[in-house]
Amino acid sequence: MKIAEYYKNLIYMRKHYWMLLLGLGLLSSCEKVKDLSDEASIERFEITSYTPSTAELGDLYRDDKFITIPVVPEDNLFPLTCQTVLETSSSTHKILGNYEKGQDIVFNGGESTINFFLIAESGFVHPYTIRLEPIDTGADITYFKFTGSDKMTVAINPWNKTVNISVLDPGFPITIEPNIHLSENATYDGYTEGESLTFNGYDDIKKITVVSEDGQTRRTWNIQFTGLIQIPNSDFELWGKFGNEINLNVETIDPTPGYGKGWATANNTFVKGTLPVEHNGGYAAKMTTNEQNALIFGKLIAAGSMYTGCFKFDVGALNDPRSMTHFGIPHTLRIKSIEFDARYEPGPQLKQAVKSGSKYSIEDREGVDVGQAFVELIRWTGTGEFEYHGRPADGVELLGRGEILFDGKDSKYRNWAHYNLPVEYTDYEKIPTHIVIVFSSSKSGDIFLGAPGSTMEVDNVKLIY
Repeated sequence: MKIAEYYKNLIYMRKHYWMLLLGLGLLSSCEKVKDLSDEASIERFEITSYTPSTAELGDLYRDDKFITIPVVPEDNLFPLTCQTVLETSSSTHKILGNYEKGQDIVFNGGESTINFFLIAESGFVHPYTIRLEPIDTGADITYFKFTGSDKMTVAINPWNKTVNISVLDPGFPITIEPNIHLSENATYDGYTEGESLTFNGYDDIKKITVVSEDGQTRRTWNIQFTGLIQIPNSDFELWGKFGNEINLNVETIDPTPGYGKGWATANNTFVKGTLPVEHNGGYAAKMTTNEQNALIFGKLIAAGSMYTGCFKFDVGALNDPRSMTHFGIPHTLRIKSIEFDARYEPGPQLKQAVKSGSKYSIEDREGVDVGQAFVELIRWTGTGEFEYHGRPADGVELLGRGEILFDGKDSKYRNWAHYNLPVEYTDYEKIPTHIVIVFSSSKSGDIFLGAPGSTMEVDNVKLIY
């Protein structure tokens, strides 16, 4: 590509950049100009003020991917609004995403993040995330285990002072003798170390008050069993817009009980492949495969999808659409199968987006489109944050899997039917850490292969134990 042509395209992109980023299924095809720098970095990032003014912030730190803001968890902390200053290197061409220079950033909870991208002169993308990190208050529970807890999910949340013990059926009443670790030199008020706790039901909450060494900080923690029976919103009745952090604030499935802990779609500003549709007096999820005109990128095929996990839009991942779909939510119980209602209808012509020079074009393919549903139970043994994109990865062990392919040639799939998808296990001893459930209107949408107009409708997903 000639330099003059590059700058012509660059000016066009400045005016229409977000119109070019279609999210899942899009691929940046503009060639990198050798004479322009790949470098784009943060030279300075500061918080100049914040509200509430009572918040206690530590010294922020950053690397080449994250800006981390240490914060002391306290009551009435959220929403936490920070006024910021950002300075970037001279080779940084543009900032895209949920942050702009001088913009106030708002955290609505301890797990909130702000995601943005530095675009180098050459077009090379550098993703960044601004996140919070809890500072030990001196009156925290830092460890909570008991006999049998290795078969349950124990989650300690310092932001809201809770210890949630998730299990299918603990067999109430249940008595535990917890092994608890506290902040250094902290003590209990009203509880004796090693004292047993008896729970009579899911609504039975035990309270443990922890006092800091200097006596200045007191935190009362709620200890509770929660039933991990079904994935919330599996009847697909709840939809809406949930802010820029979730699908860029376009309509999507409600991620209850929290981002990355329930259902997700790959919907974004310009591709809305999964939407609610009326079914049996309520709603079902309808996934549709579309042909998208990506302007200077050419024409592309994007499948509709619904899955457990979250969607993280990443400009730098446009050449690898699946890497933006983060599969899996915490789940530590084996299931026999999943059940669901579904119907599938293929589009009239199977097509594929194929790179031709610097753009992608659509070519017809022989055959009929195929829809897909699959479930996986996996075990995560890696370090750092869990990340899985449906393909082999370090620290990810596949324990069991089941799949149904909806062959578009078979007309039986075009009517609503009830399906049971059994899980076939390859390991019967290890305890899973996550469950992955995926539905797609085109099985090979991640390689831009599908029939525009193919639809899959799904409702009433249920885990069978």
